[in-house]
Amino acid sequence: MDKKVYFAGAIRGDRSLAETIISLIRYIKEDLGCLVLTEHVGSERPVEKFAKKIGKSMEELLAEDIESQDIYWLDQCSRVIAEISGASTGTGREIEYARTKGYFGKIPAEVLCIYRLDREYFASPMIRGMRRDRYPNVSVRSYRDLVEAKQIVRDFLEI
Repeated sequence: MDKKVYFAGAIRGDRSLAETIISLIRYIKEDLGCLVLTEHVGSERPVEKFAKKIGKSMEELLAEDIESQDIYWLDQCSRVIAEISGASTGTGREIEYARTKGYFGKIPAEVLCIYRLDREYFASPMIRGMRRDRYPNVSVRSYRDLVEAKQIVRDFLEI
């Protein structure tokens, strides 16, 4: 299995679950031994860390830099995990891109969308409503706590 993971989550949107995202990315990297190409999402200052990672200052960083770099990383991954408990239009676009990229000759991806059960209202019904019979490479799962989220991620990554 490919050990590269793309982790998507709110960066400029609702960051109320930032600690969960940070913990999950650490778990994927340290306990499961996967490379998380987007580890900046699990940072206290994700935009600043992203800029530094691509060799730019915050002042130099353009929207085009973010879009092209994220697509480049998505194209490398066969596993995409998205924490959708908080609103984020970027995360929605990443999910849809990952879901369809295999149709365009790129590495197909399995996509896992997770959300904390007590934040179901904030997780987009456009994503929560995606069922495997219509979208065979997308799984949507809720979790109650970090322990359950880690188990869902572990099962998804088939480690």
